Order: sequence, then C-alpha cells, then structure tokens
Amino acid sequence: MATWQFGLLLALFIVNNLIPENQGIEINPMIIKQVKKLRLRCLNQTGASLEIMEQSIKKRVLPADPNVNCFLHCMFDMFGLIDSQNVMHLEALLEVVPEEIHNTINGLVSSCGTKKGKDGCETAYETVKCYIDVNGRFIWEEIIVLLG
Repeated sequence: MATWQFGLLLALFIVNNLIPENQGIEINPMIIKQVKKLRLRCLNQTGASLEIMEQSIKKRVLPADPNVNCFLHCMFDMFGLIDSQNVMHLEALLEVVPEEIHNTINGLVSSCGTKKGKDGCETAYETVKCYIDVNGRFIWEEIIVLLG
C-alpha cells in the first residue's frame, strides 16, 4: 500500500480512529484494516492507553501523556509524515486530500510548521497541539469524522 494512502489516513487519524459510524467520506475497508494494524503496533510499542485516547476524543482534549505522545510520533513515522530529524511534513498530504481542504492544510503548516520538543514524541505532541489550537474545529469535526 502506498505511503501517501497511509499519510492520508494518519491525518484523518490524528488523535485516534474512534469515530462515530456513518459520518464523513467512505474509506476503503482494506485501508482502515491496515491502519488499525499499525495503530495496534504503535499502541504495543508505546504503551499508550486506548482508554485515555477514547476520553481524549470524547472531551476533545489532547492528553499530555508521554505514551500518547510517543503513539502520535509512531503513527506519524509509520505514515512518513515525520522524518528522522523529527520534522513534520504535513504538506505531503496535499497530493492525496481533496482540493477543498488544501488551504486548511497549508494554514496548519504555515501556522505550526514543526513545534520542537525534547524528542520525537514531544515534537509530535506539540505539533498536533498546535494544529488543534489553530483549527480545532477542522481537526475534531472534519478530519476525525472522515474515518467514520
């Protein structure tokens, strides 16, 4: 499966894939199955709590949990949206997301770039936190819903 497909799904999966059913664009079930496998791998590698992530989505709050931070980094890394120098490359999604959200993605990239942390995990957390601060409605209501 192409890296860009996984990159798209990661963007849709920024916090988790625990989304109400039957909302948003229909995604190929095979791709969702692959994302769930990678999600499980990152959960196992990082020790992130599924319960904490579920609560995060319900409350629309990004938890400041070191294991969740490393989960985010793991997912970004799996999808090629963060490089070995811990620089985010969200703009890579422009090739695969609908044109109507290009300005929003560009806005997130322009506003946030890569927020540096002490390591890759903290960098992923700080960057996602910035995305939510800049356009939380888009992240919580548009991007996350696309996985439904």
